[in-house]
Amino acid sequence: MNPVKIADYGLSEEFGYLPHYDPAQRLSPGNEEWDQFALEIPKLLMGNDFRKRVQALPDFNVAALKTQADKSRAMMILSYIGQSYQWSDNSPATTFPKKLALPWHEVGLLVGRPPILSYQSYASDNWRRLDPSGPIECGNIALLQCFLGGQDEEWFILIHIDIEKKAGKALKAIELAQASVVDNDSDSLEKALIQLRDALQSMYDVLCRMPERCDPYVYFHRVRPYIFGWRNNPSLPNGVIYEGVEAYGSKGQVFRGETGAQSAIIPAMDAILGITHEKDELRDYLMEMRGYMPPMHVKFIEAVEAGPSVRNMVTSLANTKLKTIFNECVSIVGDFRAKHLEYAGTYIHAQAQATPGNPSAVGTGGTPFMVYLRKHRDESKQQLIS
Repeated sequence: MNPVKIADYGLSEEFGYLPHYDPAQRLSPGNEEWDQFALEIPKLLMGNDFRKRVQALPDFNVAALKTQADKSRAMMILSYIGQSYQWSDNSPATTFPKKLALPWHEVGLLVGRPPILSYQSYASDNWRRLDPSGPIECGNIALLQCFLGGQDEEWFILIHIDIEKKAGKALKAIELAQASVVDNDSDSLEKALIQLRDALQSMYDVLCRMPERCDPYVYFHRVRPYIFGWRNNPSLPNGVIYEGVEAYGSKGQVFRGETGAQSAIIPAMDAILGITHEKDELRDYLMEMRGYMPPMHVKFIEAVEAGPSVRNMVTSLANTKLKTIFNECVSIVGDFRAKHLEYAGTYIHAQAQATPGNPSAVGTGGTPFMVYLRKHRDESKQQLIS
């Protein structure tokens, strides 16, 4: 078995899962009105005719998208416009007009994701640096796109972007760790696991900063409603029809809403540490989430899973220090899941549901999230090497 090389999957130690360029702040010429419309979403959502305004836009010119940055931005703004169209009214839309549905589907094919807002567009492709020469981290980044805007929405997403950037050192550590297994080099494996542990800790430290500027009440009532999907959503029992998309016919589509489970970070950590999950609905859901990730991120996870086993080597060696460092890595992944569970409790479960489209018992991905997260956490904590 060959060790993974992160460069083969468009990843790097410097940028992690983020694009290797600062995301485009405007589309190439040809779709200016759509670009401007997206920027004005926080204002337009204050009106009572959002859907009519979308239908009045000129046809979107997919052929005008020239670069990967263009395609990523197009997917982001179409997704934000689509989610706003869906949740701008008290009654959800059961049909997307062809004007929106067709380009959303076509651009989705270009980036390899379904026509709904997913994590990549919500976070990883949605940032700019305040100081162009400064770091990509909280304190020097701002969002390109919001729904309502404000500190709480910005901070909620910026935390995730910072974590994605800091994941770069962990991804490089995965490459180094698997190479160490192939070389049967316990010293280099120890160094790789120390790098992995330290990277995981730095990512966890950022996650712990969520409450600094994101209030649970504001999150639940002003941020969360716009990121729901149409699968297992009680207000959309038949999904949503995408007019003009031949591949869907006239059948309602049921896509999962944006969720952190669509980030490739934790699946890659599970893969390198050999953390497994029981074959049940929860595992099926995790596998389903890969359909909402950039295809290259999925291929990377699969390559790590199929590559040399770090867990097997650590288990086979009578090396207490190596086992300790390995277990520290597993513990931090467990801590990630425990913190996620804690936030789910305070930011969602403890809040009072006000509308059918924003249930407090179901996650934005359409799952009984408290049950799933608790099980995730417990399964992680149980897989330390004795």
